[in-house]
Amino acid sequence: MKLVTQIVMAASIALTASCDAVVDPDAPPDTSACTATQTLPSADTPIDASAPLPALVFEGLDANGASTTVSLADYHEPCATTSRLLVVRVGAAFCGTCRWHAAHTQELFDLDVGARLEVLDVLVRDEDNLPATADDLPAWRARIDAPRKLAVDPQYRFDALNRDRAKLPLVVLVDTKTMTVRRTLNDPDPDQLALRVRQELAVLDGTPPPADVSSTLFDGVFTRNQRDMIAEMTGLGAPPADPTNAYADDPRAAQLGGRLFGDRSLSPSGTVSCVTCHDPQRAWADGRPVSRGVDFGGRNAPSVALSAYARWQFWDGRADSLWAQALGPFENPKEFGSSRLFVAQRVAATYRPDYEALFGPLPDLSALPASGMPGDPAWEALAPQRREAVNRVFVNIGKAIAAFERTIRVGENSVDAYARGNTAALSTTQKAGLRAFFDVGCAQCHHGARLTDDAFHVIKFRSRSLDTLDHGRIDAVSQLLTSEFLETGPYSDAPADTHGLAALGEMTTLPSSLDGAFRTPALRGVANTSPYAHAGSLGAGGPLDAAGLDALIGHYSGRAIDDPAAPGFALAVGEIEPWVQKFELDGPQHRALAAFLPVLTGATLPPPPPPVP
Repeated sequence: MKLVTQIVMAASIALTASCDAVVDPDAPPDTSACTATQTLPSADTPIDASAPLPALVFEGLDANGASTTVSLADYHEPCATTSRLLVVRVGAAFCGTCRWHAAHTQELFDLDVGARLEVLDVLVRDEDNLPATADDLPAWRARIDAPRKLAVDPQYRFDALNRDRAKLPLVVLVDTKTMTVRRTLNDPDPDQLALRVRQELAVLDGTPPPADVSSTLFDGVFTRNQRDMIAEMTGLGAPPADPTNAYADDPRAAQLGGRLFGDRSLSPSGTVSCVTCHDPQRAWADGRPVSRGVDFGGRNAPSVALSAYARWQFWDGRADSLWAQALGPFENPKEFGSSRLFVAQRVAATYRPDYEALFGPLPDLSALPASGMPGDPAWEALAPQRREAVNRVFVNIGKAIAAFERTIRVGENSVDAYARGNTAALSTTQKAGLRAFFDVGCAQCHHGARLTDDAFHVIKFRSRSLDTLDHGRIDAVSQLLTSEFLETGPYSDAPADTHGLAALGEMTTLPSSLDGAFRTPALRGVANTSPYAHAGSLGAGGPLDAAGLDALIGHYSGRAIDDPAAPGFALAVGEIEPWVQKFELDGPQHRALAAFLPVLTGATLPPPPPPVP
């Protein structure tokens, strides 16, 4: 069940040590009797970097992947002749930097420290940024190339060691003899992590530690983990298959969908089409702070250029497929102001040959009302089989539009060339900006070819007004679960629980971390999609809006939105996540990022949809 749970011990755990606890096979035998009872602080003791770790117990998996409880006390070796290091690696499934470390675990065990190293992976959030549960561990374990024990810590207890609110993964080096924290690191590069492990073991042994050495840098700028993640920023390719839409890659559906995309007659006013808010001349957005159909809405219209790749749709994820998203604006009173009956009748009158060649015969709609949707008396008065017939036509319209949107491609930019090895593709300043992108934690959520994790995060961007505070994902979950048009529903061509909807349905209490959470937008093409944030609160609009990009960076660096006295504080919802790293407003990293983000452009294809006759 998707609940925020953590098993803790009610009292301290007493460990009666034995000389048999020696783990290092190469250590000399301990001839003294070890009879002292060693005690860790009780599980409800706050974690303190200056004291032994508490005796926390978590739900988890053992080294073989079987369900178990994982206790920190299991790693306590007070009678060992030499200390070992426990590497507690705290991460999240959405986190790109965490994924890199998981995939390179074996490197830790290949170090020249023998059996003196152990690793415990602790998962705090799932791929959507929900509090992690034991159900999330098998998928996370599959990402680890040398898995040991894994645990879930949905309360992120180890945040007490992350005093600078720095990026994930948080790596904690613990002396197993005392269970005291020796050092913490945030997303360390592999060279530095290996060095710190050797240094700490040397200090524990009372021997001279290895001297500090610089990490090996690719192109003189990037560490190996950063280089690997840069290589993953290219190679977008075609969108993933959509088995829920049998027409997703049918050229006939794409052609019909392109015509529907630009058809203003699908709105009763005759003034609104999909192009109104998703204009190919404006990077498939509209350049407005908030979209305007028949009326102004409350959110910024995101570009649909990469929507076919997304795991969820809309800023709040209230649709789980591209075809379901395409249906929403029709019945939104501020967008098309239309209805499924109106749209179905219009398609029957204008597109019958193309529709029937693709989807089969249209039902007889002649005796039905001119408009209507759920909640309207005219719709509710229809027989169930009539409503079902209209719904099928409506859904097919959405699937055709989705097929068209799947044909949109985004051109490459200089980062693609650099990722493939052309070191001259970026200037020195732009490389510094890309380095800052990693150093300040952007790559946690903005990774891969689209530069997004498709998860939901609280960054505390402003709503449009105090009268309509936007709570984002927490409100969308209930809408999602009651939707007629789900991937798991009767209108899907391959119903499958691909997004954890069953787990969402089992929620008895929605976690507060969803309040004010919005989906991470893709940064590929970001320079052309100003203004920014879910309510378009940053930027004036238009391509290469340098001031807008600077304001976007400033939101993260200055973090003035955390200040109750800051303008707009009352309009922002939620608590900013603890791994959103602060950096200096207008400082070197801010300026470097401002030089880098404009590189993330790229013309979108194909050309605009054909005009409606």
